[in-house]
Amino acid sequence: MGKIEKAAIIGGGNMGSAIAAGMAGGNILRAENISVSVRTEASADRLRKRMPGISVFTDNLKACHGADLVILAVKPWQLPNVAAEIRREISMGGAVIASVVAGTSFRELREMFGCPDGTPFLRIIPNTAISTGKSITFIAKDSVPKDICDEITAIFMETGEVFMIPEEMMPAGTALASCGIAYALKYLDAAMKGGMEIGFSEEEAEKIVLGTMEGAVSLLKRNGTKPAEEIEKVTTPGGYTFKGLSAMEENGFSQAVSEGLKKSM
Repeated sequence: MGKIEKAAIIGGGNMGSAIAAGMAGGNILRAENISVSVRTEASADRLRKRMPGISVFTDNLKACHGADLVILAVKPWQLPNVAAEIRREISMGGAVIASVVAGTSFRELREMFGCPDGTPFLRIIPNTAISTGKSITFIAKDSVPKDICDEITAIFMETGEVFMIPEEMMPAGTALASCGIAYALKYLDAAMKGGMEIGFSEEEAEKIVLGTMEGAVSLLKRNGTKPAEEIEKVTTPGGYTFKGLSAMEENGFSQAVSEGLKKSM
């Protein structure tokens, strides 16, 4: 098991293609050393146009041939068949296997690939912002040598922030950041629609809400404060913000967020 120089992503859907784009945007792996497999030639053509330089195949075996890192980005129900198809190619090449398939444990991966205990595996959970270099990515490792783990971590650090966590924390990480990006977008969507209800055009509401969200995040990062501290600065008892926050809480805002996270695990 040597240096990670070539990566294959099995599955070119939303997450697989986002990972490919994020990796290609970094400095460690060159685009020509990244391959992606998809199911149809039409999907392959679309991906080639979006990400020139990356090799796109409709054959999983061709995609993972010669790869040092094979990333599994297929649907959970597709994983057993994919594992059966490519495990001989991977075992011959000595590639590290990394799964981004939520809910599939190291034990299940070893069983699917017919590998004994001690075979190196990684579980990696990014979110779709990996395509823009702004992902929150969680990595859990099992029997992966430190130097190889450090290399793979460095690759993903080029695509955002990386948190090394034990496997048992993967459901929580998935809920907070992978599912969480959809929850953040759900608030933005609701705020934009609300903006239109109170009189702004769709274009104006979108620009205002996105700018406000960027401003809120910048305050926390610049001041090193917690959200509650910044909320307090703009919340006068009985004022407009106070009334708005009270109405949100009366309608279950914070509780709904908490329950959503718990249901995602």
